[in-house]
Amino acid sequence: MLLRRFDIIPYRLRLVKPLVMKGQTLHEREGLIIRLEDEDGFFGLGEVAPFPGLHRETFLTAATQVAEMKICLSDRSIPENLLPMPHLFDDWLGEKKLFPSVRFGMELALLNLLADRAKQPLAALLDPQFRTMVSLNGLFAGGPEELGREIPALVAEGYRAIKIKVGRQDLQTEATLVRRTRELAPAVAIRLDANRAWSLPEALQFGRMLGDCRIEYLEEPLRDPAGLGEFHRETTLPLALDETLDEIFPNDFSPPPGTAALILKPGVIGGFEQSIRWAELARRRQLKVVVSSAFESGVGLAALANLAAALNPDDVPCGLDTYKWLAKDVIAHPFRAVNGRVDVAVVDRNARQLTVDAER
Repeated sequence: MLLRRFDIIPYRLRLVKPLVMKGQTLHEREGLIIRLEDEDGFFGLGEVAPFPGLHRETFLTAATQVAEMKICLSDRSIPENLLPMPHLFDDWLGEKKLFPSVRFGMELALLNLLADRAKQPLAALLDPQFRTMVSLNGLFAGGPEELGREIPALVAEGYRAIKIKVGRQDLQTEATLVRRTRELAPAVAIRLDANRAWSLPEALQFGRMLGDCRIEYLEEPLRDPAGLGEFHRETTLPLALDETLDEIFPNDFSPPPGTAALILKPGVIGGFEQSIRWAELARRRQLKVVVSSAFESGVGLAALANLAAALNPDDVPCGLDTYKWLAKDVIAHPFRAVNGRVDVAVVDRNARQLTVDAER
């Protein structure tokens, strides 16, 4: 099997409202779509979209590396034995070091090419027993003025879990917001994400303000993760790890006391292979796996839904509700959830229908 075409398609997508993340305000999402085509006309799409403040690489440095990969891989033979995971790219590219966002995009494009050849959804390559439907958590990143409107709307849409961004306002305001969410959504799982906003004393104060809100987990509350164990001992709140996974290798991982879930962002931690390694570790330690996005387009979101379908037999709601921030998409039928869930085969098929003019 020969790789005959390697196309690089830039895109720029306007956001429906400004997105504040890691101290930066974004008004648009910028990235690249990679399109690989083999000698028989089968093709696969991948996405490279480093997020400012979240990735170490910039859009320009990632784009430069993708251009280098095009030179390296054009007309190269693709071994037929790349599957099963998790040794796909390790075996093919050897020691070549790629940025996490580039690794994700290259792995995705190649996996989608192999799935096209097999006439199967991507999830079927990862696990033949994949889930056909995947649940999402709703995402709330607003303040008290939006709460009374948006939380009931998420419940009405069928979301079983709601993720609330915290660490952006004063502690009392945010604790009140969480308690009010529990009142508005008594049967929904509440997840909190602080993006390492607090010192240990601040996090402890916040945790004690929550009372009996039945929090599923609090994600990365501390600027210094060394204090996570003490935070859990003092508050008993379950923890989820996100940024921590980008700083260590799975083999070196020892979860702090109280860890309940691992947040896997393949575009940040370095692709499908690395995500599968983390998921295997999570299973051994009986931790939840929450596949999540870094505000990718519909191409990346469909891939993450496929990954969640393969990794989550218990249908733990995944973090793909970020699609609501995109005013438009790069695919003809934008990624969408129905009743808080996505049909894996449908989003997989839709993600192959790239619009002709991807920059909009």
